[in-house]
Amino acid sequence: MSELQRIIDQYDRAMKGSAWHGDPVWGILGGIEAAIAASRAHPAVHTIWELVSHMTFWESEVCRRAESLPPRPLDELNFPVMPAPTKTSWERTLDKFRKSNADFRKMLLEFDPDRLEQPFPAREQPAYVELYGVIEHNLYHAGQIAMLRKILGETKVVGRL
Repeated sequence: MSELQRIIDQYDRAMKGSAWHGDPVWGILGGIEAAIAASRAHPAVHTIWELVSHMTFWESEVCRRAESLPPRPLDELNFPVMPAPTKTSWERTLDKFRKSNADFRKMLLEFDPDRLEQPFPAREQPAYVELYGVIEHNLYHAGQIAMLRKILGETKVVGRL
């Protein structure tokens, strides 16, 4: 198995299943309602909704780097303002994350393996660090989301997990 095939395999495991660590990202996100996604467990803690939007931004930003596109405004998009917490807007947020997942995976499938050791334009780290970084980043925030679900479930949604 090539290094690029390993990255794709790890991405698939992290996002949809058979990950060594446990529940995949989409398993953790499953069944979360808009009201819970928008609930703030503590004033200094991001909401589930904000975390999903943040993961979407970084997945798509690394795709842009791979395509040599200019960076987007970090201050506006890193943790964008949540829309009104409706079922429709939450589904839209999840759909954007699904699209960024599909775009990232497609980019991986088309990525030239000879570029893995080279940095993306205006970057210092080799591409493989950024590609694996997306996986690590998504899992880091999925762990936060799992904890937020438990915290919010204790006070708002009994028996959710």
